[in-house]
Amino acid sequence: MTSCSSSSALLSPSHSLLPQIHTRSSLFLGGTYPFNFNKTQQGKLILLATLSFCTRNSNVETPNNLVHSSNETINTKPFRDKQVLGHEDNGVEQRNTEQPLRVIDSVAVEQIQRLENYGGGFTNLQDFNNLLMGLVKEGETDYAVKMFDEMSLHSLVPDSRTYSVMIRCYCKKNEAEKAKGVLDEMVKNGFHPNVVTMTILINSFCRRGKLKKAVEVFDIMGKIGCEPTVQTYNCLINGLCYVGRVEEAYELLMKIKKSPKKPDIYTYTAVMDGYCKVGRSDEAMELLEDALAEGLKPNVVTFNTLFNGYCKEGRAIEGINLLDKMKERNCAPDYISYSTLLHGLLKWNEVEAALRVYKEMLEIGIEVSERMINTFLRVICRRSWTDQKLLIDAEQVFERIQESGLIPYPNTYCMVIQTLSIGGEAEKALASLHKMMKLGYRPRLITFNAVIRALCKKGKIDEGFLVLVLMVIGNIRANKLSYNLLIDEFNRVGRLVDACKVYGVALKRGVVPNREPIALLEE
Repeated sequence: MTSCSSSSALLSPSHSLLPQIHTRSSLFLGGTYPFNFNKTQQGKLILLATLSFCTRNSNVETPNNLVHSSNETINTKPFRDKQVLGHEDNGVEQRNTEQPLRVIDSVAVEQIQRLENYGGGFTNLQDFNNLLMGLVKEGETDYAVKMFDEMSLHSLVPDSRTYSVMIRCYCKKNEAEKAKGVLDEMVKNGFHPNVVTMTILINSFCRRGKLKKAVEVFDIMGKIGCEPTVQTYNCLINGLCYVGRVEEAYELLMKIKKSPKKPDIYTYTAVMDGYCKVGRSDEAMELLEDALAEGLKPNVVTFNTLFNGYCKEGRAIEGINLLDKMKERNCAPDYISYSTLLHGLLKWNEVEAALRVYKEMLEIGIEVSERMINTFLRVICRRSWTDQKLLIDAEQVFERIQESGLIPYPNTYCMVIQTLSIGGEAEKALASLHKMMKLGYRPRLITFNAVIRALCKKGKIDEGFLVLVLMVIGNIRANKLSYNLLIDEFNRVGRLVDACKVYGVALKRGVVPNREPIALLEE
């Protein structure tokens, strides 16, 4: 990226920090008349629009307003939520997705004129802080750091808000140590950050297992008279659980419970998550009951924590009752709830319960992932070999995969073909074998033999022989069993010449069958 030594360079339209938009996009000044800006104009106007946008939407002049004006909240959910919910979690800040700026109003025009009059520089610290905050919110942290480092070029001195924004910036960059350095400098210069900024930094350390550093920041809060919130404690509890200190997390929960602040559902969920990770799901369930007694409403993350715990402990079947309890509480299970439970049930071979969960997912419109449904199908297939009634379910799931536009994995295809063969569905097995080979998959030898056996049992010996031909064409080396099956069946129906042909083919391909044609035996 091109470096810059002043705000003029930052305003350069060629600078890579500027958002890329179409040059034909129309912007409206004051909402009265359109302008189509070319590339030489768009960069400066976009940046100034961002500045105006931050000014109009932040109304932030002191760090005390940050908690209300920045549209950011502290994420106090368990660290595992990033995996459970399946979304990206940028530290403790949950950034609202702002609507695209479509209008530059009179405020933007005024700021454009002011910056032009001063050669593209910053005339006051408020403008500087607004743009700094805008860059951090949009993830342009490297440029925010560069701006902060070059403040002296604009004859600006950081204030409380500047420091607070930079603490957030470094936390977003996963550089909590540097954020701590900014905090130390901030306090040294007589500024006191608000509880939101302190909580962000504490959480940044906790998420990396640096609990000692998090406690140092917490101690600073006490020294400067910054009262921690429940969210602050939640971050510490998350940190304790992250490093396996679950008992201490529980003790902290009990301490908060006795305080005027009172724990929220995230506090309970964090400790529950800690218990589940160390195989103590029963204690996690007790905490859920405690939370309910306190009048708290568990959310989907709370229940997902228990699903994960039960499945890890091999008690996935208990998740069925939990699923029912969840719905009784008017808490709708999500994709993660069902997927976690389904995976656990399959892992511990609870096929019937897994079928119930699978069908319920389809009823409410939740699709099973490609990998999961392939695993699910293979498990059903294996069970159907001893439980014939599951063959229909296996066929339905197989059809569902194909109707959904998915392609079964090669090992799934082989398993389905073997299952159809064992279940007496020889014709369907043969059709699936042909389809599999057309897709470019290479069936296993055991799959071919299963089809040959099924066709022979059905009296379709000629089709069985054609399967052997398919193997020869596909350069798949048949074994003794392949030839034995055909020779036995040809002998049984009295087609001795054909039995001899199969025997001869085997010998030519270097295989000596255990079975011989009756004609040879009679000789």
